[in-house]
Amino acid sequence: MSLTERDEQATPRPDQSAEGGLSTLIEAYAALGWTTPKGDLATHLFSKPADFLALILDIIPQGIVMVDSAYRTLAFNRPMFDIFHLPPGTFHIGMDFRDVLRVWAQHTGQTAAMLEQAIRRLDLREPFSFEFPQEIRGEPRWCLLTHTPLPGGGFVRTFTDITERKRLEQELERLSRVDSLTGAMARRAFDQRLAEEIERARRLDHPLTLLIADLDHFKQVNDTRGHHAGDMALRGFVAVCRQEFRKYDLVGRLGGEEFALLLPDTGLGVALVAAERLRAAVARSPIDPGVPGQIFHITASIGVTQLRPADDTATFIQRADQALYAAKAAGRNAVRGEESEVSPAAPR
Repeated sequence: MSLTERDEQATPRPDQSAEGGLSTLIEAYAALGWTTPKGDLATHLFSKPADFLALILDIIPQGIVMVDSAYRTLAFNRPMFDIFHLPPGTFHIGMDFRDVLRVWAQHTGQTAAMLEQAIRRLDLREPFSFEFPQEIRGEPRWCLLTHTPLPGGGFVRTFTDITERKRLEQELERLSRVDSLTGAMARRAFDQRLAEEIERARRLDHPLTLLIADLDHFKQVNDTRGHHAGDMALRGFVAVCRQEFRKYDLVGRLGGEEFALLLPDTGLGVALVAAERLRAAVARSPIDPGVPGQIFHITASIGVTQLRPADDTATFIQRADQALYAAKAAGRNAVRGEESEVSPAAPR
């Protein structure tokens, strides 16, 4: 069967891994009657070049398509069907590749803008690669496209399913932004959002307050109750923060037992009341390490400050830290801010 005839009858089949390619190739040789005495394999590999090329194209796990300068489809392999889960007969040799893209867009949930961009890039004379999301039978997937222009016009494109790679990348990104123990924002991610919120507060002329909280005598918890109990205390504190603050207030773990809470659109007086409410909630919330009779309580000291015109991120945090030191100096389990006492204000 020639390459063209094989492509015209191409139908989907299960994905093949690179590891299974050699055994598949050997089986294909046998099916074509290419079993030969030892030493004659090289001769027979080149005796039927079209069939050999067809086998190679189908063993490659990437989808491959070749298009001429008039957009006519010259060849494609079976993984082109597999990677997009397309029904048999979706494509055929000689089909205008722009029509191929239109069919692809319908089957993968692409927008009109994405389709227009894909067609517009067909005439690019420089190689490029492009990662894009798609939806295959209702499942989110990712694909890597490579475009290689051919001498004299036309191009070859390959399509690779990179869903698993993207999933791992997204998980690593999530882990870099979230503290794995407590679920609070990691320090780096919090610092980035802090800078963004400072810029936003200045642009809109809105108040912004920062709370720095430290769990009191946390080392003693670890030393007397064990690190598991300490971990449960850290998680318990963040859980209370989630309960007491708004969804768009930010909770970050700065390190160890020190946490920061950023309150957009909130003035100092209201923030001090919110901090006092948090302090009281932490003190009354039991920490259960999962051992009978070992439930215990923790307390927190909290410093509060409001953004000033001359503040950058460092000075903003520094002034909140100074307020925290004042709370510790007052005996811990206390709230201190730029005012000596909690100012009366309506709860948020």
